[in-house]
Amino acid sequence: MPEEFLPKGNREVVSDVFSMLLEYQKNALDVYNALNGSDYKDPNLVQIVRLKSGISLSVRNDASFLILDGAYFSEHQSTHNPNSPLRELFYFTDWLKIWVRKNDLNLYGSSLVRIPTPHFLVFYNGEEKRPPVETMYLSRAFSQPVTDEEKDLEVRCVQYNLNAEENGELLERSETLRGYVIFVNKIRKHRKEMELGRAIDQAMDECISEGVLAWFFEERKDEVRKSMVLDFTWERQMELIAKDEFANGKAEGKAEGKAEGKAEGKAEGKAEMVVSLLKLRFGELPEELREEILSEKAEVLNNILEPAANAKSLEEFQERYHQVKYLT
Repeated sequence: MPEEFLPKGNREVVSDVFSMLLEYQKNALDVYNALNGSDYKDPNLVQIVRLKSGISLSVRNDASFLILDGAYFSEHQSTHNPNSPLRELFYFTDWLKIWVRKNDLNLYGSSLVRIPTPHFLVFYNGEEKRPPVETMYLSRAFSQPVTDEEKDLEVRCVQYNLNAEENGELLERSETLRGYVIFVNKIRKHRKEMELGRAIDQAMDECISEGVLAWFFEERKDEVRKSMVLDFTWERQMELIAKDEFANGKAEGKAEGKAEGKAEGKAEGKAEMVVSLLKLRFGELPEELREEILSEKAEVLNNILEPAANAKSLEEFQERYHQVKYLT
């Protein structure tokens, strides 16, 4: 699996189909026009935001680009996350440091350094009902409430619910967003009846035959399949963890029991994620290794997700795994 599509970071996946789509200038321009009611035609107006490594700047499914002196940092979410403003702040400042160096700007001079105007967006199409449009603010995470006059820092992040009927016009204006929603909905429909990999393949075949982003799926079919397997595997693990936390907390009825239930649920979910990831990358695991991971403690699991994603071989993963285990 190409390194840029391996799990990494908060949501464990660097790129999914949404970010792959917005790696293309014409698609980024399509989304920009839909959001702003504009009709620009030249894809060269868009500059895709990347790190030096060539990997998309932001974690998992983010798609960022520059256009007309604006910097648009966007991400796709299948589960609502109120921490988007904080994550987007990290992405923007990481990119901004690179941008300042690249343009050889002097931050200590007497002239004002002008930067691209930032805009932070989330495109949500999970199964939980959310408002058509909602705005999240970094200041809501502050440990102490402050007035507008007292805020030394603020980040506003606008989330668009792509499933909401009220956003139907937005989808009609954007072939990229509309096609992505159609594709994901096809997967959700088919995976009720078949194995996930087959459901993804079926959805892609239908999109190609129906002319829904056909050029994209024909060009990057293998990458899409690997990425979406990881995406839905992670989504499922989060659902299971949430259910385990609720069930364990309810059954215990005590603070101590509830905390234990949460810890067990999270550890189990992380262990299953590591196993699923290793199987996807290296095939079936030795039963002894599989059982060892599934019974592992949370502290170790937290530190072996990265080796599971980036090790060049199963042997290299096992070596790094046991180093982590020895030191934890």
